[in-house]
Amino acid sequence: MIHNSRPRRFIFSGVDMRILSSSTENGGQFSLIQGIVPPGGGGVLHVHAFEDETMHLLEGELDVTIGGETFVLRAGETYFAPRNVPHGLYNRTDRPARGLVVTTPGGFDRFIAQAGIPMSDTDSIPAGKPPTDVEMGHLLMLAEEFGITILEGPAGPN
Repeated sequence: MIHNSRPRRFIFSGVDMRILSSSTENGGQFSLIQGIVPPGGGGVLHVHAFEDETMHLLEGELDVTIGGETFVLRAGETYFAPRNVPHGLYNRTDRPARGLVVTTPGGFDRFIAQAGIPMSDTDSIPAGKPPTDVEMGHLLMLAEEFGITILEGPAGPN
């Protein structure tokens, strides 16, 4: 048994992500990641070819799109986004939203570690800014390598 006593922290697409259990620690079975989505923040609309994604929201609320359906996810609720189905989220509130993301099998954690900005436990989240063309090109290249297709840029209010 491998135990990860210290989560690795990254800023990825403006979201504070801590890898709580890496796929390298559990034989590739899953990735467990805590995400804190700041007000006005969210992920891009994307598709995973290799993993299913489940999120349990611990605090706050998020607008979530899975396939053609958009709904509000509130603290205590969970969503499941199967592989090959477009999904994304957006925090339209004035409070951070915190959730646990499990991807099965594992591997998404490796994408976060390569595409994210490493942070220490004491670092504050940098102010959001759109990625440069070079940064976006790097992200798209990594996404393709990890079986992730980015369909739209960062989520925003509808």
